[in-house]
Amino acid sequence: MRRTQAERRETTKAALLDAARALFAERGVADTSRDDVAERAGVTRGALYHHFPSKNAVAAAVIGALDDELSTRVVAAAARGTDAFDRVRRAARAYIDACAEPDVARLLLEAPLVLTPDELRAMNEATCLRLLEPALSEGLDLPGDLAVTARLLLGMLDEAARLVATDARARRRVTATVDAVLERVLVQVPL
Repeated sequence: MRRTQAERRETTKAALLDAARALFAERGVADTSRDDVAERAGVTRGALYHHFPSKNAVAAAVIGALDDELSTRVVAAAARGTDAFDRVRRAARAYIDACAEPDVARLLLEAPLVLTPDELRAMNEATCLRLLEPALSEGLDLPGDLAVTARLLLGMLDEAARLVATDARARRRVTATVDAVLERVLVQVPL
């Protein structure tokens, strides 16, 4: 059965993103060329240029895909929670655990080299705040404003992610500290 042009384009784009992710995780963005990505994906340079006008565009797409993947993992972890606090705690732990994985850690640390602080913040807010604000509004007595609390907690989680991405051995200490902060800040409303 013949594939359509759209299917072939999507297959090529997926191969390029997979190759780029692997290379960026191995070597970093700066030490990976667009030719390296095309070669690893098994496509021509022209195919790469057709999908991505620059190496930064490829890297931004890889980071965006990673952000989506992390969101999926965090949501799955939160869904196993027994109450609002447990869902937030499980989501935080899943994020920290993922950021300790070597390929995720490398890409997380490479992201500021590719995206501006405003672009990173916008990506983070589009995915994380969209998940965090509703979770915080379900059965928790929050200190202050919901939107502000969500952003402050997100800042803490981002710093926790950077700490474990830089040194995976710190994961237990970071997780324990995040758990302790959440326990003191997020009070479960009695039923």
